Amino acid sequence: MVASRAAVQVGSGRVVRPACYDPDVASVALTVEFTLRVVLYPAPDIEGQWIAHGLETDVVTQGDSPEHALAMMADALQALASHQALRRRPTLQLRPAPTEIWDLAADAVPLDLTAHVDRRRRGPASPSAGPWGLYGLLSRKPPASRAL
Repeated sequence: MVASRAAVQVGSGRVVRPACYDPDVASVALTVEFTLRVVLYPAPDIEGQWIAHGLETDVVTQGDSPEHALAMMADALQALASHQALRRRPTLQLRPAPTEIWDLAADAVPLDLTAHVDRRRRGPASPSAGPWGLYGLLSRKPPASRAL
């Protein structure tokens, strides 16, 4: 069975679209809001510094305190989302953190500390551009070292 087609004339060329093409449906964007978990732990090699490591994104940032490290994570994800949106790429690619970070998260304490990421206004809108909430998990120890 062959579906009928409607042709749209553009200049001297001809663009063919299926008859069921609806421009209103084609312009609908889906926005998904979800929370990303971030493990916060003391930097193993720099006194007084904290590391924020995204469990779902494997993005790592550093700050002077757990709060600062989490704020830096929000800034990093916002910059990444804006950069990707300008290039019309998926704004967030989920890539899990290494196993030792997940192990650290299992023993971490949930915080009353959250951050929020919204895509910056530059660039075209993207369905996966946010907003995302960041949920902090605090560990008082750094992750176990990997055996090489």
